[in-house]
Amino acid sequence: MPRPIVSRPAPAFAAAVALAFLLSGALAPVSALANESASGKKDPARAITSQLICPCSCGEILSGCTCETGKAMQGYVDREIKAGKSKDQIEASLVNQYGEVILGAPKAKGFNLLVWVAPFLATALGFLIASVVLLRWVRRRAPAMPGAPGAAGSDFGAGPSTTAEQDLDALRERAEAELKRFKE
Repeated sequence: MPRPIVSRPAPAFAAAVALAFLLSGALAPVSALANESASGKKDPARAITSQLICPCSCGEILSGCTCETGKAMQGYVDREIKAGKSKDQIEASLVNQYGEVILGAPKAKGFNLLVWVAPFLATALGFLIASVVLLRWVRRRAPAMPGAPGAAGSDFGAGPSTTAEQDLDALRERAEAELKRFKE
């Protein structure tokens, strides 16, 4: 009984999947900015503290931190907003005091840009490698059409018109030959 022929995905389909993946990765920062601006209009202090990490050992986001250091920093942000300082000024003063470690996400500048770009590039490269490997694997396992020009035989040296029983017989003969050779 011949094996069924496995159809390969069309290159257009693979390109569409890759394009959808890249677009979803490119639009993620846009949606994050939209969420940030929406939360900033409601509560500017929360918009700032939700992007900072508490400098104590708790490691919580500052807006949800309940330790004394976190509460003190939340109060500092509230006072600075009431004093009329902008978000960038408040963040800059906190970065000067605690370092860039306090930022929940690194600024997309200079070397830190690598932190933003590398995950998308690594994921795209992983998908590319996986698709190449899978396509080669499928092509290798897909049987050639009998009678087609350049049709290759099966793995055991029989012609393209072998049946499952003939393949099984060839395997048995090969196993018996290897067993005899092993006993000698």
